[in-house]
Amino acid sequence: MLSNLHRRAGMPRKEDCCPRDDRAKWMFFLDNPLRRLLTHPKKFVSQYVSKGDTVADLGCGPGFYTIPIAEIVGPEGKVYAIDPDDKPIEKLNSKSSKIGYRNIEARTESAAELGSIRDHSLDFILANLVLCCMADHAGAIREIKRTLKPDGSAYMSVAKTFRRKDPRNVGKAEWRSILEGFRVIKERTSLTARWALVALKA
Repeated sequence: MLSNLHRRAGMPRKEDCCPRDDRAKWMFFLDNPLRRLLTHPKKFVSQYVSKGDTVADLGCGPGFYTIPIAEIVGPEGKVYAIDPDDKPIEKLNSKSSKIGYRNIEARTESAAELGSIRDHSLDFILANLVLCCMADHAGAIREIKRTLKPDGSAYMSVAKTFRRKDPRNVGKAEWRSILEGFRVIKERTSLTARWALVALKA
């Protein structure tokens, strides 16, 4: 039933999160009108970002959240759009160029190696379903801590799966361990995912 619901919503199923093959063919599922109608990306990110903020969208894909973030932070702000795949970055660059947004810096990088972002320079980090799409969880968490401002915050979420032997899987115990390294502002668990809004510990 959940799989059918995800298909009708134009969203990948949780078992399809960052599939092993070329992610580019999933771009339509990551950014399409039906998903925007159901998810309201601007309404979601407006809870966390403001005009003038410097933000990183990790695992940005073709820009489902990146474009609304760029609109909110405005020309005074900046958005680092990070994805390990060239194709979504190319798509995002094309979209932002057509719209005329010049505050997006899109790069093909791993969330575990954010070489383009300075230490403690980010007001907000969006890491939505990123950790469960990569094997180097520790590296990504290290980079989130390195780049986040002392008064900044990060939204992290992971899919709940049964792929226990998959190195990308983030189980309940590992999730708790990750959150222990932060000051947790808010956290929730749903049927299919876990998420938390966190900040650096003092």
